[in-house]
Amino acid sequence: MHKSIFSTIFFLFITTVIFSQKKPLDHSVYDGWKSLSDINISNDGKIVSVLISPQEGDTALFLKNTNNNLTRTFDRVRSYKLSTDGRWTVGLLKAPFAERRQARIDKKKKGDMPQDSLLIIDNLTFRSEKIPGIKSYKTAADMAVHVAYTIDLPKDTTDKKDAKEKEILIVRNLLTQQEDTFRNAKEHTFNRYDNSFVVSIKPDKNDSTDSPRVEFIDLDNNIRKVISNEEVEYKSFTFDEPGRQLVYIATGDTSKTDQKTYDLRYYKSGQDSSIVISEKTISGMPEGWIFNEYASPGFSKDGRRILIGALPKQEPKDTTIVDFEMAELDIWHWQDPIIQPQQLVEKRRRERETYTGIIYTDNLNQFIPLANEKMPSVTVSDEGNGRYALITSNLPYLIESQWDLSPKYDVWMMDLTDNSLHEVTKELNGRPILSPQGNYIYWWDATIRDWFSYDNTSNSLVNLTERIPVNFWDERNDVPHDPGSYGIAAWGENDEYVFVYDMFDIWKIDPDGDKKPVNITQNTGRNDSLTFRYINTDPDKRFVGVDDELLLSAFDNVSKETGYYTLKQKGRNPLKKRVMDGFTFSREIKAKDEDIFVYQKSNFNTSPDLYITRDYWNRNEKLTDINPQMNDYNWGTAELFSWTSYAGIPLQGIVYKPEDFDPAKKYPVMIYFYEKHSDNLYSYFTPAPSRSTVNIPFFVSRGYIVFTPDIHYTVGQPGMDSYNAVVSGAEAIAKNSWVDAENMAIQGQSWGGYQVAYIVTQTDMFKAAGAGAPVSNMTSAYGGIRWESGRSRQYQYEQTQSRIGAPMNDSLHLYIENSPLFYTENIKTPLLIMHNDEDGAVPWYQGIELFMSMRRLGKPVWMLQYNNEAHNLIHRRNTKDLSIRLQQFFDHYLKGEPAPVWMTRGLPATEKGKTWGYDIE
Repeated sequence: MHKSIFSTIFFLFITTVIFSQKKPLDHSVYDGWKSLSDINISNDGKIVSVLISPQEGDTALFLKNTNNNLTRTFDRVRSYKLSTDGRWTVGLLKAPFAERRQARIDKKKKGDMPQDSLLIIDNLTFRSEKIPGIKSYKTAADMAVHVAYTIDLPKDTTDKKDAKEKEILIVRNLLTQQEDTFRNAKEHTFNRYDNSFVVSIKPDKNDSTDSPRVEFIDLDNNIRKVISNEEVEYKSFTFDEPGRQLVYIATGDTSKTDQKTYDLRYYKSGQDSSIVISEKTISGMPEGWIFNEYASPGFSKDGRRILIGALPKQEPKDTTIVDFEMAELDIWHWQDPIIQPQQLVEKRRRERETYTGIIYTDNLNQFIPLANEKMPSVTVSDEGNGRYALITSNLPYLIESQWDLSPKYDVWMMDLTDNSLHEVTKELNGRPILSPQGNYIYWWDATIRDWFSYDNTSNSLVNLTERIPVNFWDERNDVPHDPGSYGIAAWGENDEYVFVYDMFDIWKIDPDGDKKPVNITQNTGRNDSLTFRYINTDPDKRFVGVDDELLLSAFDNVSKETGYYTLKQKGRNPLKKRVMDGFTFSREIKAKDEDIFVYQKSNFNTSPDLYITRDYWNRNEKLTDINPQMNDYNWGTAELFSWTSYAGIPLQGIVYKPEDFDPAKKYPVMIYFYEKHSDNLYSYFTPAPSRSTVNIPFFVSRGYIVFTPDIHYTVGQPGMDSYNAVVSGAEAIAKNSWVDAENMAIQGQSWGGYQVAYIVTQTDMFKAAGAGAPVSNMTSAYGGIRWESGRSRQYQYEQTQSRIGAPMNDSLHLYIENSPLFYTENIKTPLLIMHNDEDGAVPWYQGIELFMSMRRLGKPVWMLQYNNEAHNLIHRRNTKDLSIRLQQFFDHYLKGEPAPVWMTRGLPATEKGKTWGYDIE
């Protein structure tokens, strides 16, 4: 008995010592905190590869041979390719980060910068070879044994005409070590399966030892063949998948015109040379149409068709007008289909827009146009092989789409057996999609709230879901717009069935409507509050076969646990739970030929490492340990918290407590919110410099309670809805003895920033607040522009997140009532605003309006305006700066720490770039 008591006391003592020895996170930890990317597994499952990347520093490649358990890490690998059979890995080996950084500090010229290398690894032994001085490398999509890379030849310092570096292209067979070398190489590419290669050669004018040409290389038989040899520009090389056909475009036009005319080149293995196809030699091309540099030719899956873009030839630019005498302006017209800012954002894309047509490889003299200027969008069924082409246009509805997000399309179907065009419908409420084989067009009609299918053969229309007694529309939709669907999981083989999601389960539905729908998850989802979703583990698989065993993700809507189930479509008890746990499972990848999966697993206090399972999660093996330093720091715990809002709505949120939490102490509280957070109970958050919001593990580690409440919204009062949820949640959590109710703060960004700004006009219960990119004046923001997309902001208020639900002319009072700017006299909470001058989502004058109003009223307010920065910070130097200021601001108000200079007296423009005001006076 005494021994037991002593053991317990000793355990508690040791635990306390361990906790007390753990350090709080600080800003120095960010750079070395790692994450995983580019996860791969060989077809046979024997080789696993992944990049391990610090936030700043040298990335590493981790390899594991699961057959013999050998592992190897190769430092400084930035990108890589694993051969499909797992035999080879090739990668770009960067110069050390410290050397590259110092070279930038020293402002070295491009040619004097530290060089990269090519790393070639034989995965049988993990022996590697390094080739220094490479500029780039390329492999086939399904690499087998070849890699192409470019390196610089040494400068010829004896020949002043040839004193610059020249590149050579080397194609190497990794198995035989045979190499082919090409000088003056321009574009080059492999076919998908690594058995063919093409390269264009364009010598310098001074090089008389080489000639312009296109070479086709049969890599299986090591045969090189010149297939074009004119002195023209060649580009856009594309193989069919087997690598026996090739298309590309070419032009001899060397002028500086905005639009050059190209011809199409076609080569098939066995031909003497490429066939030239131009708008002058081909029939069917609309009058005045050409191929240009954006024609982007490609093959159908079976290689029988060439799909290529064409367009009307533009009128040449008037060169008689002198550039410096031309006016520069944008003319806004009230009947423009889209407004000028959006036109300017989309200008580059629209200038590259072409209209798809087909050329059959057995009839190269005929062009079949599918799209045109009035019917611009085309999808050919069955990966380009199919009988039907879906043609759509939203052009008649572009004006209303500026404020009404309901998609509307005119829809046609072309039967490619006779090239006949059939109108399906006009003004369709939904976005039409072709089934994989092309037998059906299907869409979601948000107004009717059902899925529809249209049979391309019988021209019959079927409502797929109207007779099923569950909702297929988003039951949690809380914006003033018709709800979207839960989506389509997949189609069955030969388009026999379509698999459709409801909120919880998956339904197998006959697209003709003849057979009774079947709930293939047997209502388990709805009965147990589980959401099932299909995971396609084979990117090449476009449909579900009747004998396929399906992998499903599962989310428990009550406990928030996640996991995997499998589903057989035949037999008894087809649904089988494989794993459900208090973790986030993600990024699962299956070996193509074996039932071996790699995946990531994490939760709030478990770093997202890589795992492998060979028996559907009965057992799993941890492959990486990317952040062992976590054990050195005071981390935390996450738990659900429930309360009832002022509006009488039951709500949930997450409470994060420090790892060394002591219920006898009182802790300051940071409340961060956006919309919904409780489903993230088992999410991991990386300690990282802030792009806009408080970093949860950072503040928890440093002795804060962090609370992330859910918010329930109605229409017309988003400000009050956020108040009802957040403030009631703050009051509820403050009832705990371990909460320091006198030291609570709120923080949010964008929509969260708006809600912060509104809440502080309604209550003074918070000691401090931080609002990033807040809308402060809905009456001016309504007429503003989202400069990143160029779109009008009106739709946000009428139909989406801002949730006013009506145009401002109809409901001006709602825009005023929900605008913090008109109630700044009520603010008693010190406010830190961040709003950046290149914000493409919320116009930064919204932050200025709020700042100027509070300043005029003599209320404590600061605004951080990061120069040339976006809505959320992009440049790492700025994210580190913001992280420091967020800590200093909240530590001052909630922990009583001294205020830094930037808070006490600001930072004059004359000191900008000389000091940052972090110091304490």
